[in-house]
Amino acid sequence: MKKIAFLVLVAVLTACSQNPTSSEEKIVAFDTGFIDSTVNPCQNFYQYAIGGWRANNPVPETESRWMAFNILNEENRQKLLEIVDVVRQNSSANKGTDEQMIRDFYNAAMDTAAIDAAGISGIEPILVSINEASTQEDLVALFGKLAPKGVSTPVGLYIGADSKNSKMNTVYASQSGLNLPDRDYYLQDNEKFEDIRQAYVAHINSMFALSGQDPTVGESILALETKLAAISWSRLERRDPDKRYNKKNLKDWDATLDALPVEAIASGRGFGAFDTIIVGQPSFFASLNELIKSENLEDWKNYLKWNTITGFANYLGRELETENFAFYRTKLSGTSTMKPRNERVFGTMNGVLSQPLGKLFVKEYFDEESKAYMSNMIENLRSAYKDRIQDLEWMSTETKEKAMKKLNAFTYKVGYPDEWEDYSKLEIVNNSYIQNIMNAREFGYNEMLEKLGKPVDKTEWGMSPQTVNAYYSPSNNEIVFPAGILQPPFFHKDFDHAINYGGIGAVIGHEFSHGFDDQGSKFDWDGNLNSWWTDEDRSKFDELAQKLGEQYDGYSPVDSMYVNGKMTMGENIADLGGVTLAYEALQKQYEGNTPDDIDGFTWQQRFFLGWANVWKGNIKEQELVKRLKSDVHSPAEYRVIGPLVNFGPYYEAFGTCETGSGMHKHDSARIKIW
Repeated sequence: MKKIAFLVLVAVLTACSQNPTSSEEKIVAFDTGFIDSTVNPCQNFYQYAIGGWRANNPVPETESRWMAFNILNEENRQKLLEIVDVVRQNSSANKGTDEQMIRDFYNAAMDTAAIDAAGISGIEPILVSINEASTQEDLVALFGKLAPKGVSTPVGLYIGADSKNSKMNTVYASQSGLNLPDRDYYLQDNEKFEDIRQAYVAHINSMFALSGQDPTVGESILALETKLAAISWSRLERRDPDKRYNKKNLKDWDATLDALPVEAIASGRGFGAFDTIIVGQPSFFASLNELIKSENLEDWKNYLKWNTITGFANYLGRELETENFAFYRTKLSGTSTMKPRNERVFGTMNGVLSQPLGKLFVKEYFDEESKAYMSNMIENLRSAYKDRIQDLEWMSTETKEKAMKKLNAFTYKVGYPDEWEDYSKLEIVNNSYIQNIMNAREFGYNEMLEKLGKPVDKTEWGMSPQTVNAYYSPSNNEIVFPAGILQPPFFHKDFDHAINYGGIGAVIGHEFSHGFDDQGSKFDWDGNLNSWWTDEDRSKFDELAQKLGEQYDGYSPVDSMYVNGKMTMGENIADLGGVTLAYEALQKQYEGNTPDDIDGFTWQQRFFLGWANVWKGNIKEQELVKRLKSDVHSPAEYRVIGPLVNFGPYYEAFGTCETGSGMHKHDSARIKIW
């Protein structure tokens, strides 16, 4: 089951994050210079709380957005780059050690002369194998052979926890194969997307020319991908876990697809024997079966060549990498300038060697005091959630008992794994960047294959320790907080409680709430997709969720484009729940002992400033357009104000907001789910 993440540094973040402090210096939890005092907090709390910061921190040329998440991620990267600069000079590191892999991966990737000289030779065998296909049977055989090499095809096959038997792994089939961010980029008829489609064709032709291939195939590839987009389910359709769960006998299903032998494709990908498969989008595969028969073989071959070239573009030399950046980062996201080579290389290495790097990170930058503080916060949040459930007026006693059972069964992970992943089967060489990328993809793919037919490993982490994010896993019924996010502005053990609870506390509440959002609430205490609600309670919940969706439907961050309240539903419910639970947990933390004001703000006000602080940011319009189509999270401004307009303590903290003010909702209109 797919994990639900919280998401997915400014010139001045806080005194402690911009300039490391000595033990005598006081850490600044919230910089009052971030505030725009010209704005009434009842009119637009987001602008009030961090408008000063936004004015002084435009998006850097190397970025498409500049958020607290990006900033902290950048700080973590710089910390690790300093460590890598030492490790890469260790010539005595033995083969197979973390130090050897980090050293050789980094050094090979930094050897741009060798990479440019190699050109596309690293992927030439793949392109030759595609060229040699002469029949429909050869084509679908490629759907099997190419995937383990990291080449995308329309047939997504993977192994993961069975949504209705969360203790065992099983095989899933899912739609795949598009190279633009969302199906709407192909199908929506307006000037923005037509311009992008034209640029996409030009980009494909340029990439083919640089690869020594036919530079006139862009239109045919766009046409084929458009047909794939037309048969693909929308992001909104794919949000429903019940609709995605279609368990089938493999041979019976295979027999209905005369041109798409799924069993043979799976065998070509190295899958062992299996009898059943969970099909995410049955209609997609039925239509793909017909497309294979109706579309020209040469078009399919060019499409697979394109998937190969674009999938490896960043590892094949400067010309291909530059052209790839120009389209995907500049045209689609508004980023005008590449990061320096060492930072780009580190970003790739951070994905390939995530846990070896994570070991180094937590050794230097995470302490057990922070872990203990987090554990206490999590239990305070759990206690607050219990109180909320018991006090719900819309939920029956029968469903409350089961909700409490699920809440009690929640587990959590903080910081880093108890046991680190074994990388001994991954070979990293010192003389070929592209070979290391291919070896890493094969290593990850084989790790997945090994799960078939085996129990789910509940100790496995879905994020590296240095990641600035958090997630809820429905199949594990657990929340996970990597060490990377447990730093300012989200958290510091020496921050006042109000800032910590408004920051990481609301993140904890957000992840707890994912277990009870419109998707997570369909999974029970054991992590199984299983209806545990009464029909009446589910109906009441859906009615409240619909009202929340309608609220977000009204937000328009870009002219003529709106937030999709249904697509962002789970995250919006989680944000509302996160703020609500964190505030009540903070009250438990204080136990009636009212703390002194800080910088002229009460603890209540600082809680809400802490919430806005973790969402401060600026974003390029191109990136915002992309995210409105492809991101299940609302834009940052609405993640802040969307929950607050429904939350009574916000109104109390900043005085009575007049009816008609920008963020005012009458109490009777406020949406209270959890």
